[in-house]
Amino acid sequence: MSRRVFSALCLFFLAAGLLAAAFAAWQRYRVESGFRTVEVAMVYDDLANLAALSGKDTLEVMRLFREQGLTTVLFKEPTLEELKATGEVSALTGQDLLNLQPPWLGSLRAQEEISSRHTYLVTSREETARRLALQLEAKAGGARVFRPAPGVFVVRVPASPSNLQKIGLGFPEGPLRDSARAGLFAAVQVRAWPGASARSMEKALSPLKDIPNLSAVAFNDDTLPGYPAELGALARTLEGLGVPVVQVEFFRQRGLEKLGVLLQKRVVRLHTIKPEEMPRYTPKEARNRYLLAAAERNARMLLVRPLADGTGAGSVLRANLDFVAGLREGLYREGLVVGRASLLPPLPVSRPLVFVMGLGVIAGGLLLLQRLGLERGLPLLGLAAALAWGGLLAAAPSPARKLAALAAVVVFPTLSLLTTVRPRGAPLPECAARLVLAVSLSFPGALFTVGLLADAGFMLKLDQFWGVKPAHVLPLLLAAIAFFFLYAPPEPWHERLSRTLQRPVLVKWAAAGALLLAVLAVYLVRTGNEGEAVTSALELKARNLLDALLGVRPRTKEFLLGHPLLMLLFATGYRDNRYLPLLILGAVGQISLVNTFAHIHTPLAVSLLRLFYGLALGLLVGAVLVLAVRAAARCREKMVPPGEGP
Repeated sequence: MSRRVFSALCLFFLAAGLLAAAFAAWQRYRVESGFRTVEVAMVYDDLANLAALSGKDTLEVMRLFREQGLTTVLFKEPTLEELKATGEVSALTGQDLLNLQPPWLGSLRAQEEISSRHTYLVTSREETARRLALQLEAKAGGARVFRPAPGVFVVRVPASPSNLQKIGLGFPEGPLRDSARAGLFAAVQVRAWPGASARSMEKALSPLKDIPNLSAVAFNDDTLPGYPAELGALARTLEGLGVPVVQVEFFRQRGLEKLGVLLQKRVVRLHTIKPEEMPRYTPKEARNRYLLAAAERNARMLLVRPLADGTGAGSVLRANLDFVAGLREGLYREGLVVGRASLLPPLPVSRPLVFVMGLGVIAGGLLLLQRLGLERGLPLLGLAAALAWGGLLAAAPSPARKLAALAAVVVFPTLSLLTTVRPRGAPLPECAARLVLAVSLSFPGALFTVGLLADAGFMLKLDQFWGVKPAHVLPLLLAAIAFFFLYAPPEPWHERLSRTLQRPVLVKWAAAGALLLAVLAVYLVRTGNEGEAVTSALELKARNLLDALLGVRPRTKEFLLGHPLLMLLFATGYRDNRYLPLLILGAVGQISLVNTFAHIHTPLAVSLLRLFYGLALGLLVGAVLVLAVRAAARCREKMVPPGEGP
């Protein structure tokens, strides 16, 4: 097969793959356009505390918050210690009862012998006693209710108080009724318990069916009830409720991803700020954090923590009411509305379309190998890759899609650099045009990633893109190796490598290499959500400013690092491998823009705006950098007399 025919075939399959990916991206965009409703929630205990501070009834306070935009009250399943703290329940051992000799003890002893190995929960409310008995029968091996005297109810549990400390005891009916009377939804947060079985889960969770206005079920602990063996039973129990489960952002819960898949991906992502973190935020900063989670990370439930602003009880309530009202207005400005949280509908992408996308990625890889001069056996390699891709897609669709997406984010930025970087320097307009071309050639990697991972599971982070770190490192390594050998004097590669390794290193080059490694280490550490840990306060302020000015913040490593330095490389030309550090830093922008689209939980429109702003600002900063470097070079030439130099 001639080189021209082979290239034409590769371009054909590349174009077909891009069309398939574009179709999948359009489907995703349409789904995201209808995914716009957000629940604004507060914890019931926080609302009750604000009511107590202001001297108002909790029901009245809930109604005030509903008027300002609150939609949901979150009820956390109380433990025995929490019920004791509110005075709703007393917990006594059998020996405690015998020592205290309450007036109704004789009546209780007439019904059952008192055992020191049992725990006796005493309450004045029959409703509470029945709820405790049901939960403890399911979770602690049995319970029995006694009424030894009018207004006295005793729940006997065959366990010690220490064994009951972390067990959830259901949800009080009165507050749930009040939230419904206030016109609010209810979300519940269920605690796990040891030895959860299919039968115990069905019994313990059966009261959830009777909760008015139930909108979602969350879980309290880092491991779900029944994990790992009984997740199927948990899913069957929750299916009858007809509500989604909650995925708490930045809080990994074992079993939640699988449960979400079993529930047909009926999942709502929740964002909140930890109570201990709230003092670090001003009201404006906290509101911006919530808005960012909703607008850019598909959070459709925002759990608001109370502010401590104000000098008096009334002002604290007013400050929190104003905060919720401001959050609602901010959501409207982002094109979102408050109400019952939107659920992502199914986003089916046919397997034949995915197969064609994979062929497009393979074609891109073959064109990259051709650009590197590795042309021997490429047609056979392409055929083998296509057969392997088809087999892997049939056997394991999800891993196959993630592997193809990883290949796309590695191949196309590298191909872009090999196409646009040339030995000769260029004038400023050509540098700008080349940067636009480089972005255009990298973008297929982004489009393939979007198409291959177009699925509600990826958008909800029930499944995630493989290799975030490798996707940032591999293109750098591949580009560095390619340019190292392509721009070297003709000689066998092993001889060149051996000669390079034996060459003495000057201190200035060692220092430059150390600095480059430090920059790349920071670049790698900042990749992903954990990168916030190394973000300075000054940069956070700059980010907030860009968010306020542009609505969507471009990536710093694109418009301040990668794009300007790549423009500078276009201006100087890649004359030899002394320019390799500049190439590596310039490549960061191309890699970053492609990996932006690997954040599938970020709406597609946001990622596209981020790319556009990054390119526009990168062109501006790059132009300033090129002009400054050239001006500095002219000044240096004037300062050094002819015939002199270092």
